[in-house]
Amino acid sequence: MSRLHRELLKQQLMNYDYSKTPVNKMILVELDCRQMTVQYEGPDGFTHFKCSGGSIENLIEYMNSEVSRKPDHDLIIVDKSDKVW
Repeated sequence: MSRLHRELLKQQLMNYDYSKTPVNKMILVELDCRQMTVQYEGPDGFTHFKCSGGSIENLIEYMNSEVSRKPDHDLIIVDKSDKVW
């Protein structure tokens, strides 16, 4: 991807009208790959944070802290593996 192409995409992203974007607040926990994503989308803009690695216990502790800090976010837990935790 050329620098010009990246700049055009960035301009389109910054100039997009987000005023009609529905509010979406979500904490997504993927147990099989030990990842957690916290995201917000809405008319005010958007944020997206993803973390991974560590033990399943650390992931659950971090999930609990995020849920208590952001009680208005939907919590979605996904486990696509056959492992028994």
